[in-house]
Amino acid sequence: MKIRPIIQRLRETKVLENYSFMTALNVLGALISFFMYPYVVHVTGREAFGVYPYALAWVAYFQLFIDFGLEAPAAKAIVEHADDKEQKEHILSSVFTAKLLLFIGSTLLFSVLLFTVSDMRDNSAIFIFTYLQTLVSLLYPYWYFQGMRNMRVVTYINLACRLAAIPLILLFVKAPGHVWIYAAIVSLTAIAGALAAWLYITIHDRLRIRLVSVKALRTWFSDGAPFMMTQIAGLLKDGLMTILIRHFFGYADVTLFDIAKKIVSIPRMFTQSINNALFPEVISNAAPQRVRRVLMYERLIGLGITVVIVALAYPVILWMFGTDSMGAYPLSAIYSLTIYTWLVAGAYLQFVFIPHHRYYHVTLNQVAALISCLLLTAIGLLVWKNILVIATALTLSGFVEILYCRIICKKEQLL
Repeated sequence: MKIRPIIQRLRETKVLENYSFMTALNVLGALISFFMYPYVVHVTGREAFGVYPYALAWVAYFQLFIDFGLEAPAAKAIVEHADDKEQKEHILSSVFTAKLLLFIGSTLLFSVLLFTVSDMRDNSAIFIFTYLQTLVSLLYPYWYFQGMRNMRVVTYINLACRLAAIPLILLFVKAPGHVWIYAAIVSLTAIAGALAAWLYITIHDRLRIRLVSVKALRTWFSDGAPFMMTQIAGLLKDGLMTILIRHFFGYADVTLFDIAKKIVSIPRMFTQSINNALFPEVISNAAPQRVRRVLMYERLIGLGITVVIVALAYPVILWMFGTDSMGAYPLSAIYSLTIYTWLVAGAYLQFVFIPHHRYYHVTLNQVAALISCLLLTAIGLLVWKNILVIATALTLSGFVEILYCRIICKKEQLL
């Protein structure tokens, strides 16, 4: 196989550029977060800091509700109308209006929960500042830049905001009672990035974003609903595990689990960028042979990265977090397999189900994974009350996703 023509083709379609910038964005952002993590955990304490990832797990549900699965169909629509200014304005305006309505409803529900749920009420400042991240879901049309194949802008904006947060964290986060300050800094710098992206679209691309009638949103909600259900199932699987760890094992183990996820998150950024960068190109020509080739390469990449994590996670955790946090190593070793499952299952969803308009299979896939995860967790905790049970259940549910995809592809002859 000749490599040069492939590279040339990737350059012509901007796949290589998009992948480079998306990877740089994700990896550099994750590295900044990861290297700041030991400092924050050290100065605030493992128990106190555990409230923040716990709050994030709750806020993720509100972000999911605001997104409502709109981003995948919106990105697809932008790809199809990349040269039509009027259509792009209509797409941006429709998605913004829909998200604004959902944001208002979400904020009302959050306000009620803040006064009725004891964990939220007792840590209200942390929850409020963490909740502000929902504004990013409202204001940052990441999907627009993905559809326009212009991830360079997103990379510059997000990297600048993450770098701006570093001195603020070092300057103001000094004690266990400062976790709310950390949450405020992370949220406010992210909101600044969202506003910068908004300005770029309105000033540089000269697109006018306005409110549209609720009646005009019916199709968007209809198209987004299957993706929202998919994301709900996926988030329930991941977020619920964090909440279960808090209630069964405590905030300290929430921090250990979060460390394990941070270890896996950096190499996972490479794989995340692969499918996102390929999406605009493959969606226009999702030939079975082409998709099978992508799947083969992604299986090899996923397994290779998993082996690297298992080999390097132990010294990394020991060096950065010390012996007290070595309980994160077996968690990260098990959880590293989710890179393989996330990459391969994601390829099936983006390059097989979406091009064939099998949106309901995207949803059913995640429902199957959620049910299997909950069953495995319940059975496992009855036998052995250990946090490793939860990490194992999460990982095995990913293989259930792949199994479901293979069965459907064979049954409906999609590949």
